[in-house]
Amino acid sequence: MNTSRNEPCPCGSGLRFKRCCGKISDERVYIPPCNSYADSLPFENCGEQDNADDFDKVIIELLQKGNLPQAEILLRDRLGRELNNPKALNFLGWIAAAINRPQFAQHYFSEAVKLAPDWKLPQINLDQVCKSLEGDQGRSPIVKSSKLENHTEKFLLIKAWGYGFWSDVSHVLGQLLVAELTGRIPIVHWGKNSLFGDGTAANAFEFYFEACSDWGVSDLLNENFDFWPPKWNYRNLMEGEVNKWKGTFSRMAGLYLLSRQEMVVVSDFFSAVVDLKPWIPPTHHLYGLSVDELSLYLVRQYLHPKKEIIDAVGYFYKAYLGSPDFIAVHARGSDKILELNNLDEVNRQYEGIINQYLSSYNCHHIFLMTDDARILDYFKKIYGKKIITTDCQRTNSAKGIHYQTVPDRRRLGAEVVVDAYLAAKARAFVGNGFSNPSLMVRYLKDWSESDVHLIGQNMYHTHNTFLHNW
Repeated sequence: MNTSRNEPCPCGSGLRFKRCCGKISDERVYIPPCNSYADSLPFENCGEQDNADDFDKVIIELLQKGNLPQAEILLRDRLGRELNNPKALNFLGWIAAAINRPQFAQHYFSEAVKLAPDWKLPQINLDQVCKSLEGDQGRSPIVKSSKLENHTEKFLLIKAWGYGFWSDVSHVLGQLLVAELTGRIPIVHWGKNSLFGDGTAANAFEFYFEACSDWGVSDLLNENFDFWPPKWNYRNLMEGEVNKWKGTFSRMAGLYLLSRQEMVVVSDFFSAVVDLKPWIPPTHHLYGLSVDELSLYLVRQYLHPKKEIIDAVGYFYKAYLGSPDFIAVHARGSDKILELNNLDEVNRQYEGIINQYLSSYNCHHIFLMTDDARILDYFKKIYGKKIITTDCQRTNSAKGIHYQTVPDRRRLGAEVVVDAYLAAKARAFVGNGFSNPSLMVRYLKDWSESDVHLIGQNMYHTHNTFLHNW
């Protein structure tokens, strides 16, 4: 339901929609316009435009558009190369204030002040945020409507990302980290836009994994609940997608979800663990963990395969492998060539690495995961009967099997999950660092560093600049 330009803004600011969130166009995302610590910081305080270099101008332009996620990615990349950059820290402080993370804003502004004591702007910003924090200490807590007084829980509904299976799971892990940071009850519901459902609104996630909490999406279909972003409500909550890539409240990155007060926050857009890691407060039990450690924790805590998946893994393992004395390999073909220009070069590196593992561990079998029949033929020509695979669906083209017409998508998903959990039983694993299935095998168990080899950089360690490139 669209909000009239003269009606109160659904974000709860008390302003008219046209003066608040309605200022953004259909192509824009979400500019935190209200109810944030940035209210006390004039926009000019994000950076001094008169003295801005080319990088500063790019950041200021992104912030003017409301593209905070892309600005943050570029700023953290800059700080990765220039640890003591006061301008980048001041920008991050402004972003933290805009998303209602005042303690982070205070930290970033303080660091900028230490590094550039003669620069007045971060000190002005720091003073404003400290004043706002002091004012908060004397405020009365917000009282919810009496209709909600019996509902003290708050929820994070995690919808399907809508792409490859393990890409969807990676999306879930990122949002589960949001749930951990915000104290919300996670509800994962892969509905109509999941490529691994049965064509209905049934929860495809629970075809493969146990529920992440005792609650379900049906518990949220309550007209008395408030939702954020306000493109969602109890009437359309079962829809697969609403303004995911374009339109008001599209491309909702995880940082926008961290400080909301609504009963239900809905996540429908991808944010990786690496994107959210910097927003873990020092007092949180996950603070200080690496991306790998966070991923392992989230998998162990929340990702529990259904009994039928466990049984299928156990049957194949007993019948065809028998012991962990095998090497597991995941190699990509099909649509990965569209994402990775040097895929052929990557795939040529497998043979040498596999041979080293075979020699070191005296293994006689190679369990191969691949979505491409041509890759399977290639490995069979090299290793012959050493290759063991499950009887799963594969493609002979550059079109991913999950994008093709498949009669039983639930079976397709089960094949993907079974393969990954079988690979996790191996002595050693070789995979593609730019591929979700390889990376998920990496985190399905706590491998020793010597027993897992990802060819290329681990994609989960890097920020994705494509998602917010608008």
